[in-house]
Amino acid sequence: MSSAMKFGPLAAAFLAVAPAMAETRPIPEYFVNALVATSAAQALALACAELSVNPIAVVSASETLLNQLEADGFDPNDPSAGMDDGETELDSAQQAFMDKYQLDGATSEAVCAAGRAEISEGTAIGSLLVEVPE
Repeated sequence: MSSAMKFGPLAAAFLAVAPAMAETRPIPEYFVNALVATSAAQALALACAELSVNPIAVVSASETLLNQLEADGFDPNDPSAGMDDGETELDSAQQAFMDKYQLDGATSEAVCAAGRAEISEGTAIGSLLVEVPE
C-alpha cells in the first residue's frame, strides 16, 4: 500500500463543492462520520482483496444520512449548502482512523486486519464492509 491511504473522491467532492457562504453552520459530526466511514470503507476494500463494500449497506446508510440532514434543515440534494467546509474536521477524523491502525505505509495484510477489526467491532466503517469468500 502506498505511504498514504487515499480516502477516495467522496470527501474530496464534498470539499470541492462546499460554498463560501457568509451564513453557514458547522458541519454536523454525523455528516463527517458518514463521509469518513464511506471513504474509509472504499479505501479498505480497494487495498484488501479479502474485503468489499456492501452496496446494500451503503444505500441504507445514505438514506439514513439524507433523512437526518433533511430533519436538521439541510438540503439533502445539496447538503454542503449552508455548512462550513468541514475540511479540518474531515482531515482530523480520517487521520484518527489511520492512526488507530497505523495504516500509513501499511501492508495489505495490515489493511485487511483493520477492515476485519472494523467489521468485528460493528463500527460505521465495518458496517459498510463484507468479507469476500476465497
